Amino acid sequence: MVNISRLLRPEGAAFPGDALRYGPVDSRQRKPVIVWHLTGECNLRCRHCYASGIMGVAGDPMDMNEASRFMDLLASWRPPALLLSGGEPLMHGNFFSYAEKLRRHGINISVSTNGTLIDDSRAKTLSDVGVSYAGVSLDGPRDVHDAFRGKPGAFDDSVRGIERLAARGCRVGLRVTLAAPVLPRLGEILDLAGLLPISRICFYHFIPSGRGAADSGLAPAFEDERRAVGDIIEWAEQMSGTREKRVPLEVLTVGDASDGVLLYRRLMERDADRASGALGLLRRSAARMTGEGILSVRWDGLVFPNQFEWDKPR
Repeated sequence: MVNISRLLRPEGAAFPGDALRYGPVDSRQRKPVIVWHLTGECNLRCRHCYASGIMGVAGDPMDMNEASRFMDLLASWRPPALLLSGGEPLMHGNFFSYAEKLRRHGINISVSTNGTLIDDSRAKTLSDVGVSYAGVSLDGPRDVHDAFRGKPGAFDDSVRGIERLAARGCRVGLRVTLAAPVLPRLGEILDLAGLLPISRICFYHFIPSGRGAADSGLAPAFEDERRAVGDIIEWAEQMSGTREKRVPLEVLTVGDASDGVLLYRRLMERDADRASGALGLLRRSAARMTGEGILSVRWDGLVFPNQFEWDKPR
């Protein structure tokens, strides 16, 4: 994960995730972020879904007793953050009871969701159980997003979910996949991000896994992807000086560490001091994250380095 906003302003104000990315280098002081994929079920049919390829092959979700023991283990282990994901995590029948128990354990929880199931009641409950952050997937303007997510009306439902969460005081961010169908309309996504009540936007490089591995139309050309990252960097720099909000917009890319090198080279052409500060942060984040920064716990209890390893031979 490359924090574009932080690297552009290495001496600027801290963002909420800085302690995770630039924390202790000593591995004895580090613990990974846990991503708990509660279920592989989803109400959408996204073209790039990593979970679809493993449904029917993976085991059944943990039952109540198994999940309770796992949450007790998390309470004793104290991970720096726990992300509840899926599939669509809100499809799990025990989502809110699990979230409430995790809150009682004092665990910092966030949610990765497509946002379409967040009505006023769920938004209030998510706020009440202390969800610290909700990342909502949005992959373009209405026509692009609905086609990419496989359901007409998904865009409108997701935007309404974002607005409902923000109205309840939840910190909300966008999750955008840099797939081939998305890149031609990237400018419209950036315009939308400037209008929505969000504090973060994460751009995820497309990784062929699950349903996405069989779709030849999803992988972008290298040149198009590099151009998109350059546009994101330029936009992030503009937004850092113009956005009038209670909190600055945090812009990140995920899945390709070379994005940091691209940003560093751009800074070297303009401001050597800022480039030096950015390089220092890149080194600290690399030492902090390589092979140790995240663990993926699938619904059946198996543990992986990340969700894109689920279908690999073990």
